Amino acid sequence: MLEINFDFDTEGSAHEDAFLDAYELDMLFQQTSQSIRAGLERKLADVTCAEHGNAPRITITGRYDRETEQMDLNYHVDTCCQLFLVRVVKLLNNV
Repeated sequence: MLEINFDFDTEGSAHEDAFLDAYELDMLFQQTSQSIRAGLERKLADVTCAEHGNAPRITITGRYDRETEQMDLNYHVDTCCQLFLVRVVKLLNNV
């Protein structure tokens, strides 16, 4: 089964009149994780390695910078073998 982990955090100090307060940041993280999870599950729900039978493991890292009020997202894909990694990346890149 597809494993998806999220690691969202904030960095920097907030402005006095910050665009997002703590509650809104939490909502942003929740909505972002739900949206990403839905997209990944749609693309990779039943995908397993033909040779080993393992599903991919994906870690999404998000950092919201309070000073610039922007969020950077990165993802990391772990698979059991290189051939399966190529297959998963190809599926992720398909629109």
